[in-house]
Parts: sequence; structure tokens; C-alpha cells
Amino acid sequence: MLRRLPTLAALTTVATLSTAVAEEKVTPEPSKSSKPAVVVSEKASPHAEPTVTGARFAKVAQLCGAESVGTVDPDGAVRCQSNPASTARTGASTLLAGNYSISIPAITCTVQGNLPSGDTMPCLSGATVRVDGDQEVPCQVRGVTARRTYICALNLPAGTQLQEVIAYGMDYSTQGYFEAAIWRTQDAGFAPTYISSFGGTWQSSGMAFNAGYVNFPIFPATQPAHTILAGERYVIGFAARDPNEFTWVGGFRVNYYQP
Repeated sequence: MLRRLPTLAALTTVATLSTAVAEEKVTPEPSKSSKPAVVVSEKASPHAEPTVTGARFAKVAQLCGAESVGTVDPDGAVRCQSNPASTARTGASTLLAGNYSISIPAITCTVQGNLPSGDTMPCLSGATVRVDGDQEVPCQVRGVTARRTYICALNLPAGTQLQEVIAYGMDYSTQGYFEAAIWRTQDAGFAPTYISSFGGTWQSSGMAFNAGYVNFPIFPATQPAHTILAGERYVIGFAARDPNEFTWVGGFRVNYYQP
């Protein structure tokens, strides 16, 4: 945890008062409904908290300067780095040209039709404490007997060059699948225009796939980049169906270039 500390020269410093090392392990575990779940267990080994004195504050201030922040390790060593607040302000106001990547969680997408919001895979996290005393965390969208379709907004500025979109999920079933596609629609229209080289053929994990974790492209990197157009709504659609309820959708990774 970082704490802002006073200095002799009225400079901003931060002292590291404690650190923790966490291990995270994910393993399937049956839920109350006999459906598999993901259990996330975490163990923390706190280090001894260092003794902080005014002299150490002054040392950090002198070494790091007004444009940086500093941390004091338990052994007394001082580490300096650029002020993250000013860096964040610069990053928010100026998007430099280059390659970028964003991830879209499936649990944030909207179910279509007159259906509930969907059935999520139960995840149990050792780091989680809910008011009711449980450790459940929403993590993925589960496929059920009837197919359910979802829509995810793809909000990229016009002129961005879309390079690749990959779907991620888990498929342990020989009777289930999840599928996905990407398209655009004119602001004043409703007809979809598929932008992938797959056209209107939704890509899927396959009906016979039962090996677990799976990912597949819905906009492959091997095709020419697509320039995002003004006046168009871009979305990713996906669906899942599995009578055994052993298929889940995690989300999507979008790689793009900002000119």
C-alpha cells in the first residue's frame, strides 16, 4: 500500500509500509448445482512492516525530487519513479500512434430477446468476502440448453485500424458450443455488414470439442486491417448453447492500430 508522506522540502513522496506476495491458482470445482466452477485460492505472506522515521522521509525527498515519487523498502533502500498521476493525465489527454489491445468481458455484454441476463459460471475466490458470507465472483457466461445470443459494443474511434479479434472460452462438452462474429451497422440503418474474411459465418468452438480452454479468431490477423468508419455501429455478437452446461464464454481480445 502506498501512503503519501510529508517531507522537509514540501515534496511529495510515498513510503511503502507493507507489501504482500499473492499466489493465484485456478482449478475446477463443482458448485452447489453440480456444475463445475472455478476456485481461485490466494495466500498472502506479509513482510514485516518497516520502521518509518522523519529522517527516512527526508532521504526519499532528497533522492527522488519533486517530479517523482519514492518508496522505502523494508531494508531501507529508496526507489524512485516518475509521478504516476502526471503520467496518467498525459496518457488520458494524448493517444499516441501505435498498436493497442483491449479485452471485452463476456459478462458485460447484453443478452438479446426476451430472456434473463444469462447464467454465469460460478467462480469462488479465496480473496473474496461477500456480505452473505460466500466467495462467489461473476466470471464467465455459461451455455444452457436453449441458445442465448449476446451483443458486445466495440467502441473504437473512427480511423482506427482493426487488426485482430479473438474469442476466448471453455468447452468441455461434446454436445455444446459457443460461437461469435463481428459486424457493423449504419447509424441510420439496421442491416449488418460483416467485416471479417469469414463473412456472415459465425466461428465456433465446435460441437465435438471437449478439451477445455479454447480460443479462435473472428477477425483474423491474416486479413487486411479494417479501418473503423464514422457513422457506423460496431459490435461483436456471440452465443452459447449446451444441454450439459459445460461450455462458457470468457470474452474477446481486440488488437488494433491507432494512426
